[in-house]
Amino acid sequence: MAAGPSQPYPDDETVLALRDAAAELAAAAGAEDVVEALDRAVARLTGGSAHEVRIRLPEDDALPAARRAGHGDTALVPIEAHTPGTGPVGILLVDPATAALARLRPALEGLSAQAAAAMDRIRLTAEVSRIRSSREVEALLEQTCDVVLIVGEDDRVRYASPQARNVFGTSALREVSLLDFIDARQRAAAEFLLRHVRSGAVGAGDSRADWTIRSLDGRAPVVEVSCRELHPGDPARDVALTLHDVTAQRRLEHELTERMFHDTLTGLPNRALFAERTEHAVAAGDGLAAVLLIDLNDFGSVNDGYGHAVGDEVLSTVGRRVRRAVGEHGFAARYGGDQFAALIRDAASAADVEHLAARICRALSEPVRTSGGTVVVCSASVGVATTLRAANAQELLRNANLALRAAKSAGTGQWLRYEPSMSDQTHQAELRTSLGRAIAEQALFLEYQPIVALGTGRTVGFEALLRWRHPGRGRLLPGEFIEIAEESRLILPIGEWVLEAAMRAAQRWRAAAQERAPYVSVNVSAHQFRSEGFADSVARLLDLTGLPAHRLVLEITESSLLRDDDKVWHALERLRGGGVRIAIDDFGTGYSALGYLRQVPLDIVKLDRLFVRGLTTSRRQRDLVEGIVTLTRALSLDIVAEGIETEHQRRTADAAGCTYGQGYLFAAPLPEDQTLRWLDGEQPAPPA
Repeated sequence: MAAGPSQPYPDDETVLALRDAAAELAAAAGAEDVVEALDRAVARLTGGSAHEVRIRLPEDDALPAARRAGHGDTALVPIEAHTPGTGPVGILLVDPATAALARLRPALEGLSAQAAAAMDRIRLTAEVSRIRSSREVEALLEQTCDVVLIVGEDDRVRYASPQARNVFGTSALREVSLLDFIDARQRAAAEFLLRHVRSGAVGAGDSRADWTIRSLDGRAPVVEVSCRELHPGDPARDVALTLHDVTAQRRLEHELTERMFHDTLTGLPNRALFAERTEHAVAAGDGLAAVLLIDLNDFGSVNDGYGHAVGDEVLSTVGRRVRRAVGEHGFAARYGGDQFAALIRDAASAADVEHLAARICRALSEPVRTSGGTVVVCSASVGVATTLRAANAQELLRNANLALRAAKSAGTGQWLRYEPSMSDQTHQAELRTSLGRAIAEQALFLEYQPIVALGTGRTVGFEALLRWRHPGRGRLLPGEFIEIAEESRLILPIGEWVLEAAMRAAQRWRAAAQERAPYVSVNVSAHQFRSEGFADSVARLLDLTGLPAHRLVLEITESSLLRDDDKVWHALERLRGGGVRIAIDDFGTGYSALGYLRQVPLDIVKLDRLFVRGLTTSRRQRDLVEGIVTLTRALSLDIVAEGIETEHQRRTADAAGCTYGQGYLFAAPLPEDQTLRWLDGEQPAPPA
């Protein structure tokens, strides 16, 4: 896999400087304004250091090659942003010393592209003002994909460029009211914007908006609108508008924003939204509020025994049963993994809440018959807490969690309400003590799941997965003990043990498979990244095991990456600088902000299996994945589709542009002694 270029995370001053520059460039009326805006921005980015700034104008292309990048006696360096599919874009020229500052390169490229767009707009406005022949105007505007309108004081269209038919369903808009085409919910705001522009009081950035257009062909495209006075001070008060179709972009942003607060598999609200609703319910104080935390007993055995496809169907069924049991007066959510939750805002009594807990236990004890005919029997434990014994939302959730732990200890299919006598100290102390001995007693072990190239079937990597042989509870998956490991700081020695064990396994693959040896991918807790000397520890283990740095991939979650934590960013940059690759795990289930992928130092995006599951059933899901793939490719990131269970999913993920895949279709997690046999005996699958 190719490592993408490191993108430094911008500091606040850089962000502000770029934002202010964008606003100034949007308001620039000529080339001098553009140069002044660029000069001020570069001065802020360099901290006031001496610099030289110029822009490349069309007339410069007529100069001899030796003079194109020159200004006076000093050669200036062109700054261009390379956009896939369109080639280099930009008109900014800076002195060599400023151009050599690697940390400023992304910011300078952005300024250069924005300046080019500003000059294109300025030239276009000048041409529209100068040219009187509509035929000449149309010939000019045919060269742009955007729609250009001129609207009079009465909001009727005086001129529409030929591309208007792509948005409005017709280009015959002369003397038609523009407002009639705008979605009714946005019409008042659009009218205000046009009036505001005509008043001459528009500040930088105030003349932009998103409008939904009701097209004559039945479509409803979303356009980004930029408008300004055509001739400032002219009594005609005509307004020039540029409309850029952003329908696909906004749809992608909306889909990913939805994922911030809803679980794709069950359709239920997720943990973040549940916590927010709980806070509101407790703060309102309108009556008795209650939280029920629901945990499926031994659900890991369902995934291990039947595969994730069956596990997903069971979780979907459980989600529907919980929602029905809670009813319209409650709020049901998927709390995470195999946990669900219910919030009752204004319960009649504590007894009613307890009746609900018993009803949920009964409902979830009923067998689940999947679409493939598999019958799965499971049960649930439920912890109940109310505001009778909680002063705030955090305490309410903590009490429900303590009650849930007590219910699980009491046996499967039980529910318990919180009592002050309950304490997690004994339970956590037992697990913490056992976990503290786990390394010395060799109770921890790793399994490895292959990551394959979708086009050939060749194994390119293995993800290391931690397991624990608990002396009393048997084989435990990470979700059952990682939280305690993090709270007790045991995650640091455990994490170091995992890294060393995984690196040693990867070195053995290297010795056996030579150039075809796979890399090893290891999940790393945010606590590890924030610990002192984590990057040094990884470097030491690489030296100790002899594993080349590029054969190690460290996986970290979205929520960890989005935290404003310098330790995490510094560790990421140091590790990538040393050749270690970084992956974002379960992409799409956390904050899902595509924008930050441009800023985070990453090499690999692991697409969550819920995306993959929807590829074969939803056209919108395929469009969403294809949009993500397009962005990751533009950023030189590799993409791995997780949770591939069927051949249909493999073919669809491959067709959507995913290069690599991981899931039960290829193999379940393997003990280390089976990985070498896997590599020796594997036969690459034919391309789709």
